Amino acid sequence: MKTAAAVTPTGQGLWKPRVTNKMHPNIQNEDILAFFQQLSTLFRAGTPIHDAIVMSAEQTQSEKLRQLILDIARQVAAGNELNVAMSNHGHLFKTEWTEIIRSGERSGQLETMLERLALQIDSAQQLRAKLVSAMIYPALVLVVAVAALAVMLVKVVPTFADMFNSMGGELPQITQVVLQVSEFLQEHGLLLFGGIIAGVMAFRRYIRTPGGARKWDNFLVAAPMLGEVTVQSYMQKYAINIALLLRAGLPILDAMRALHGIYDNSLYKSAVQRVCHGIERGGGLADNMDDTGMFTSFVVSMTRTGEASGQLPEVLDEVELFYRRKVETVAERLSKSLETIVILGMGICVAVILCSVYLPMFSMASGVG
Repeated sequence: MKTAAAVTPTGQGLWKPRVTNKMHPNIQNEDILAFFQQLSTLFRAGTPIHDAIVMSAEQTQSEKLRQLILDIARQVAAGNELNVAMSNHGHLFKTEWTEIIRSGERSGQLETMLERLALQIDSAQQLRAKLVSAMIYPALVLVVAVAALAVMLVKVVPTFADMFNSMGGELPQITQVVLQVSEFLQEHGLLLFGGIIAGVMAFRRYIRTPGGARKWDNFLVAAPMLGEVTVQSYMQKYAINIALLLRAGLPILDAMRALHGIYDNSLYKSAVQRVCHGIERGGGLADNMDDTGMFTSFVVSMTRTGEASGQLPEVLDEVELFYRRKVETVAERLSKSLETIVILGMGICVAVILCSVYLPMFSMASGVG
């Protein structure tokens, strides 16, 4: 009689297969992207929309997003449309997303719209990641440079100050200035640091006020290089979102109204409102955009071409690709420029400190000679 072979469980302890998701409490951008990708895949595979939503909730790694998705599933099961259920969580699901889904549901092309929406969100996150990574290195260099200078002024320079005081004699002007700065940081460094933090917090509160927000928004679009990146990113947002909304079947006026919720800059929000008013009065899209003065001549010209040819979504695809590349190029150039400025500034400061230390020594040495 054969005995049953003992089955040895695999994947014990450290080597256990990672077939379960590692959960986290908050909602990250990657969680939202994964939700739309899974929802699109399941729905495209023929899964009923309610079941697809529930299965997507089970796959998410965010505890908070899981509860939100399950609430959407309950609303859909109660008879609400998917776009209505998502719009009830407008703090998470943007207006243009719900508009795209609404158009897909009304036109019977929800499968296509979900797929395009997932691609758009993925594309937007990739661009944002590139911009953030381009700014991380110069920011890190700036922090290290400031910390190094602070240590030199607070810890190194005072040791030379004691030596100069013991030897007597008149010190060079540059040495006196550096010693005064060092003494100020020793006595009021913490107060200065606290003042900087308080100033940053006060500035953040100021730009949340209507007047402060408008001034800050104006600075973002007008500052050298930074303004160039900002404007070009807004042109890219216009092109990709309007093209997608038009393909979803929205009239141009409704698409522009949805664009109003996309922009976080008050100047561009106002410009979009003026464009919408002009379209309501019977004007063309390109002409009204040109009248605002907030859209580049290239975007206006391409929009006019798309309107005349009846192929506006296809033309805007080319515009989006053009500005995506420009934003990446300008952001990289801005990053390198900031890095150069920080390194050059640090070099000058270090050179000044070294001169302030060595000049008195050379003077004393020549005096002794």
